[in-house]
Amino acid sequence: MPIAAAALETHPRFFFAFRQGARLLLEIYDADPLLAGLFSSQQRWLMSHAAFALACSRDPEDPSSGLYAARFISLVVEKQVASKNTAADFIQEILANGFVRVVAGHEDRRRKPLQATELPDRAMSQWLELHLAGLDGIDGGTRVETYRSDPGLQYRLQPKIAERILVERSVRTQGPAFDLFTWANFGGLILDLLIAEVNPGIEGAGFANDRLPAGRLSLTETARRFTISRTHVVRLFGKAAELGDIGWSGRRGESDIWISRRLLQQYWRYQAAKHALVDEAFEAVVNGGSARTA
Repeated sequence: MPIAAAALETHPRFFFAFRQGARLLLEIYDADPLLAGLFSSQQRWLMSHAAFALACSRDPEDPSSGLYAARFISLVVEKQVASKNTAADFIQEILANGFVRVVAGHEDRRRKPLQATELPDRAMSQWLELHLAGLDGIDGGTRVETYRSDPGLQYRLQPKIAERILVERSVRTQGPAFDLFTWANFGGLILDLLIAEVNPGIEGAGFANDRLPAGRLSLTETARRFTISRTHVVRLFGKAAELGDIGWSGRRGESDIWISRRLLQQYWRYQAAKHALVDEAFEAVVNGGSARTA
């Protein structure tokens, strides 16, 4: 049986699973910033999953299947992820950056079927394995072993996950501070950066505190790391501070930072909902559990 989100919300070991996941995602970003930028905000993350799922669905016998611009734009607008113009710009971006290419032999002016190239294919596989490993760490399962033993599982599993995340409200919104970060440009990665450094203390005693230490974070270095303006980072942290969800032990931007228990709980609920959807999809694909459609 898949692990329910409610069980993950109350499982103390789950924090360490998703904190490790945040650290690994940051490593992926540092290795290839352009590629990891596809996951830098909630909107781009959702569009990336939608595009990859459509690419996985291509049937050579069905010319209307798979990923092509008009179909992607229609899906993204239907699921209220982005506007038509934003979706169209995203397709042009991933084409220009070589993350997708036109399927050979189908260079039709009206409809150009697209397929993912090796880089996003590998990144999506890393994302899937990261989440499956987190679930295995909770119940001692063998999801990662199953995943690695079946080269085609990625292309059956990811579309089922995408179906779920595109309609599940709990992976889009959790509260003001969470939404502030995750829907901002590179805000999702900045929030991962904070979570990656959270220290709950011995045996998680710090979870009961209103403020949890998250190390020392330079706003200037954060802006440089993600190639964004310092003004954007300062504004983002300033708004979070006004909400009472971010603060410093001393001088702002130059001392140890803390995040509120409320922000951690919002992030925790989001991760629980997301991992539960991944597990539900895994069960549906691997063990023939009930499938949900978007």
